Amino acid sequence: MKKTIILSAFILASGAAFAQEDKLAALDTDNDGRISIEEAAADAELSAAFAELDTNQDGYLTPSELAEH
Repeated sequence: MKKTIILSAFILASGAAFAQEDKLAALDTDNDGRISIEEAAADAELSAAFAELDTNQDGYLTPSELAEH
Protein backbone atom coordinates (compact mmCIF):
# COMPACT_ATOMS: atom_id res chain seq x y z
CA MET A 1 0.00 0.00 0.00
CA LYS A 2 2.75 2.43 0.97
CA LYS A 3 4.59 1.74 -2.32
CA THR A 4 1.41 2.42 -4.25
CA ILE A 5 0.93 5.78 -2.57
CA ILE A 6 4.54 6.79 -3.19
CA LEU A 7 4.36 5.68 -6.82
CA SER A 8 1.10 7.58 -7.31
CA ALA A 9 2.60 10.74 -5.84
CA PHE A 10 5.61 10.41 -8.14
CA ILE A 11 3.42 9.95 -11.20
CA LEU A 12 1.32 13.01 -10.31
CA ALA A 13 4.43 15.11 -9.70
CA SER A 14 5.93 13.96 -13.00
CA GLY A 15 2.75 14.90 -14.84
CA ALA A 16 2.82 18.39 -13.34
CA ALA A 17 6.45 18.81 -14.36
CA PHE A 18 5.67 17.79 -17.94
CA ALA A 19 2.72 20.19 -18.01
CA GLN A 20 5.01 23.05 -16.95
CA GLU A 21 7.58 22.06 -19.59
CA ASP A 22 4.84 21.98 -22.24
CA LYS A 23 3.63 25.43 -21.19
CA LEU A 24 7.17 26.79 -21.30
CA ALA A 25 7.82 25.28 -24.73
CA ALA A 26 4.53 26.56 -26.12
CA LEU A 27 4.94 30.12 -24.88
CA ASP A 28 8.72 30.55 -25.25
CA THR A 29 8.55 31.88 -28.80
CA ASP A 30 12.16 33.10 -28.87
CA ASN A 31 13.44 29.78 -27.46
CA ASP A 32 15.57 31.35 -24.73
CA GLY A 33 14.34 28.95 -22.04
CA ARG A 34 12.20 31.48 -20.21
CA ILE A 35 8.92 33.34 -20.65
CA SER A 36 8.84 37.12 -20.92
CA ILE A 37 5.80 39.20 -19.99
CA GLU A 38 5.13 39.63 -23.71
CA GLU A 39 5.20 35.86 -24.29
CA ALA A 40 3.01 35.27 -21.22
CA ALA A 41 0.34 37.55 -22.72
CA ALA A 42 -0.69 34.60 -24.93
CA ASP A 43 -1.99 32.82 -21.78
CA ALA A 44 -4.47 34.94 -19.80
CA GLU A 45 -4.06 32.94 -16.58
CA LEU A 46 -0.27 33.04 -16.68
CA SER A 47 -0.26 36.70 -17.63
CA ALA A 48 -2.49 37.58 -14.66
CA ALA A 49 -0.16 35.74 -12.25
CA PHE A 50 3.12 36.83 -13.88
CA ALA A 51 4.24 39.29 -11.19
CA GLU A 52 3.57 36.78 -8.43
CA LEU A 53 5.37 33.97 -10.26
CA ASP A 54 8.40 36.11 -11.17
CA THR A 55 9.95 35.66 -7.74
CA ASN A 56 13.31 37.20 -8.62
CA GLN A 57 11.58 40.13 -10.36
CA ASP A 58 13.75 39.94 -13.49
CA GLY A 59 10.84 40.16 -15.94
CA TYR A 60 11.04 36.51 -16.99
CA LEU A 61 9.58 33.23 -15.80
CA THR A 62 12.04 30.36 -15.66
CA PRO A 63 11.29 26.65 -15.36
CA SER A 64 12.21 26.77 -11.67
CA GLU A 65 9.83 29.68 -11.02
CA LEU A 66 7.03 27.82 -12.78
CA ALA A 67 7.78 24.66 -10.81
CA GLU A 68 7.52 26.49 -7.49
CA HIS A 69 3.81 27.13 -8.09
